[in-house]
Amino acid sequence: MSTAMTRRRDFRPLALCVALVLACFASPCAARGAPVAELQRSEPGALLSERAFRRFEAITSLYAEARYAEAVSAAEAYLRAELNDYERAMGEQILGFALVALDRPAEAVPRFERSIELDALPNAAHFNMMRSLAQLYAALEQWQKAIDMMSLYLAYQPEASGEDRIMMGQSYVQLGRYRDALSWVRGAIERAGDAAGESWHQLELAIHFELGDHRAALRVLNTLAARWPDRLRYWEMMAGAHQALNEDVEALAALMAAYNGGLIDEPAKLLNLVRMNLYVGLPYQAGNILEGAIEAGVLDASPDNLALLLQAWTAAREFERAAVAADRLALLTGDGDLLIRKARLMMEQNRWQAMLESARQGLELGNVSKPGEAWLMIGIALLELEQLRDSRQAFQRAQDYDADSRRQAREWQRFVEERIQVAELRAGR
Repeated sequence: MSTAMTRRRDFRPLALCVALVLACFASPCAARGAPVAELQRSEPGALLSERAFRRFEAITSLYAEARYAEAVSAAEAYLRAELNDYERAMGEQILGFALVALDRPAEAVPRFERSIELDALPNAAHFNMMRSLAQLYAALEQWQKAIDMMSLYLAYQPEASGEDRIMMGQSYVQLGRYRDALSWVRGAIERAGDAAGESWHQLELAIHFELGDHRAALRVLNTLAARWPDRLRYWEMMAGAHQALNEDVEALAALMAAYNGGLIDEPAKLLNLVRMNLYVGLPYQAGNILEGAIEAGVLDASPDNLALLLQAWTAAREFERAAVAADRLALLTGDGDLLIRKARLMMEQNRWQAMLESARQGLELGNVSKPGEAWLMIGIALLELEQLRDSRQAFQRAQDYDADSRRQAREWQRFVEERIQVAELRAGR
């Protein structure tokens, strides 16, 4: 279950309700001129006797002073007296709230239920009691009871508030009835408009993910990222949703938005961003991110990171920057093959002297996997530099190794021999 859907036991909303409920006990307080609800309830006309009023007032004073244990004892004594339905409903109500305040919610449930069953409270207090009981059911994870009581409560209301809709949505989520939950949550958000809270959008997002609707999840994530752009998790979730839809470029765009906003600075996340850029064919962007992170000290200039940087600059055909990476990496690892790779990069630019030096340095450093290929490169560089006899010797050396190098070296050597003969003929004239 998504964290957006978990519900911790929190009885503070119930404690807050008591002020409104108690304020309504002396006289009816239903609003006049309100839209007509689905169900109507006549306003009860019962009153507290003076004796009951004084005793009840003492209980509410104890509650207001947070002397909850004393309030429980006083309420229990009050309920043992001979009372009319209204007086008893008020006593059950205050006892229930005191028990909630003492973190004894299971004991409060029958008190709230009895207060409602007596059907004697004024409308405002009665309906608030219903809503409080629904909240208490939810806090105790009795989700179906919460839904049933909330549905009855809403039948008496002209219109469900956003908070009421969210409460219904959360309860349906906990039962795994995500489509039922979605209609309530969407209704709450649409009703609230721009005033809808972040947690409401998070709840809708979690429902879409549970339903496997990544396209709808992206719509919510766009709203979340627009309103709270400093929350990295929304950009990362957006990238994940795009990847689930096989939209790798869009996934990368979401992460790049977060990166450009200064939100991605953890080494692992930076490396993931670099690899994603390489994957979608943006090696230049990958190289800039990686090189910047290394220079800033966010990423170590480790062999793995330098190898990735060399890969990026090579793919981007940034040969000079790739050569620098190859030099740094070779110095760290003692791997002559890296300098042979650098020699190939120099050959791409027809930089024959640099190519010659890199190939020779690679052989000197050692650990060259294909020395015959290295000698071929030396021979080619010397040929281009018009050092024909040295080139011939390099091609002869290349023939001492693998068959492929031997075959190529012989072809190059014949070509060099012809060049030497031509040069000697010209010199003889």
